[in-house]
Amino acid sequence: MLDIKLIRENPEMIKKDLLRRPKFDNSIVDEVVEADTVWREAKGQLDKLKSQKNKESKAIAEVKKSGGDIKAQIAKVREVSEAITAKNSELKILEDARDKILTNIPNILDPQVPTGADDEENTLIRYHLEKPTFDFKVRNHQELCEMNGWYDMEVAAKASGSRFYYTMKELVLLEFALYNFVMNKLNDKGYTPVMTPPMLRREVLGKSVSLDAFEEDIYKIEGEDLYLIATSEHTLAALHMDDVISHKDLPIKYAGFSNCFRKEAGVTKDSKGIFRVHNFNKIEQFVFCKPEDSDKLHDEITANAEEIFKDLEVHYQIVDICSGDIGSMATRKFDLEAWLPSQEKYREMVSASNYRDYGARRLNCKYQTENGSTELVHTGNSTAIALTRCMITILEQHQTEDGNVRVPVALRPYLGGREFLIQR
Repeated sequence: MLDIKLIRENPEMIKKDLLRRPKFDNSIVDEVVEADTVWREAKGQLDKLKSQKNKESKAIAEVKKSGGDIKAQIAKVREVSEAITAKNSELKILEDARDKILTNIPNILDPQVPTGADDEENTLIRYHLEKPTFDFKVRNHQELCEMNGWYDMEVAAKASGSRFYYTMKELVLLEFALYNFVMNKLNDKGYTPVMTPPMLRREVLGKSVSLDAFEEDIYKIEGEDLYLIATSEHTLAALHMDDVISHKDLPIKYAGFSNCFRKEAGVTKDSKGIFRVHNFNKIEQFVFCKPEDSDKLHDEITANAEEIFKDLEVHYQIVDICSGDIGSMATRKFDLEAWLPSQEKYREMVSASNYRDYGARRLNCKYQTENGSTELVHTGNSTAIALTRCMITILEQHQTEDGNVRVPVALRPYLGGREFLIQR
């Protein structure tokens, strides 16, 4: 969430920034300013009532001192106190109404974010390796999984519904190998391993993400004030909700493992296979830092994800996400996209975002500076590995003519030293 003071002082700057985001109408800034004006007027009335109460309370002592009847004066104080209570309730309603609009204003874009309408205008920054070539007909991951018995989606559909799956045999071993490989790597880099809860209360989730835009894609637990998480980004963000962290303890870096659940409502793309499913496992990087370090740490978490995919011997590209494709919370975002030979296109594997203080404001997460004052921390997050998508990439880029899959060298210690997934 943006600082309301910034909008009060420079609404035109916010409007100008919103012109770069084609999905947003900059008239929302005027709505916030109007709602804030009403709130400030009510706040002024409350302050006057409090001042009046102080005067009336002091007058009681004067009446007592002069030997007068204080009953009338007490009645005045009670009347003003009741007015203060009512005005406080009104102020809270007005503040909530204002902040509800405010949360729908996206973060201010970094000046370096390329201007564009959609993902077709994202900018290539760099790539690793050349596209893999094959002297045989390439199989997609569905064909590889079906011929090797690595998943069963038909039985899963009967048991749980579409977009659920059973993984089996070597594919399960590959997932655990990837999990251990990535978690060990991040742990060695100073990222604290965390296994997060799979659910969040609505109030907490609403501080991590705009529920208006996100609620239709997440599962609610019937009869409970709980939602299944779509990413551990939200549970990791909640780790320091309402905290004041010492500057000596920053940056704080986490590697969070979680199950993730998404409805994928209305999505028809990738309906086959395990690229886009209702549940998957993921390791997320999440950092809390001083404002001056957020750009540096954004580069670091991006580099960590790159190192993982380099070690997995995968061809990928890094793109700078344009203004029309970037999420509302990020000031800048880089995606790592891996090449899928069967589709002859790049697909997103990693998103690395810098939120600056936008996320921390709603979470009320601050740090104590060296001079003793408190400021909002900055936060950033990046996928380390979304396990099903990464497995798809490995299957397709490292497949062999006979339907086997070569194991990247870095993963072999986690798979008993095997060179290929299937040991023939």
